[in-house]
Amino acid sequence: MYKLIEPPAEEPVSLQEVRAHLRLEPGEDDYIVGLIAAARRYCEAFQNRVYVTQTWDLFLDAFPPGCIKIPLPPLQSVAFIKYKDSSGELQTLESSEYVVDPYSEPGLIFRAYGKSWPATYPEANSVQIKFVAGYGAAADIPPEIKQSILLKIADLYAHRGGDEGIDKSINEAIESLLWPDRINIL
Repeated sequence: MYKLIEPPAEEPVSLQEVRAHLRLEPGEDDYIVGLIAAARRYCEAFQNRVYVTQTWDLFLDAFPPGCIKIPLPPLQSVAFIKYKDSSGELQTLESSEYVVDPYSEPGLIFRAYGKSWPATYPEANSVQIKFVAGYGAAADIPPEIKQSILLKIADLYAHRGGDEGIDKSINEAIESLLWPDRINIL
C-alpha cells in the first residue's frame, strides 16, 4: 500500500496553456483547474507513474526476501526506511544498510553488500518507506505527457454534461502517446 504525503506543488500544464489549447477566455478558471488535476491523475494512473515531484509513503508488512520495488517512477530519492523491530519498537534503518537504484523503473532498494533485512514485528504495515518521485518541475515533463493531459482536458471540457457523444478515439490517442513509457505493475 502507498499513500500520498505531499502532492505536487504545480501541475504539468498551466491554466494559461489550457486556455490557449481550448481557446478560452478567463472566466471558468476554477473549473479548468479541477480538470487539469483530473486529467493529470488519469494519465498518471494509466502510466503507473507520477509526473511533478511528489512525496509518498510505501508500507510493507515485512521486508521482502530480495529487493524492494518502489512504485510510481521515476524515483528521485528515499528519505528513510522505518520499521517495527521484533519487539514492536519503531526503528530507522541506517542508509548504509541499503542501496537505492533510482535508475531502474520502478526504482529499487537493495540490501547493502553483506547486510540482511532486519526482522520485523508480525503486523500489517510494519515497514514504512518515505520516497520522493516524479520527473521534477512542470518544465521537466516529457512533451507527450503534456499533450496527453491537454487532450484529456479538452475531452473532459467538451463532455462535461455527460457521456453523450463521447469519442472513444480520444482516449485511444491519449493512451497511444502514454503507452511507450507505461509501467506494468504485477
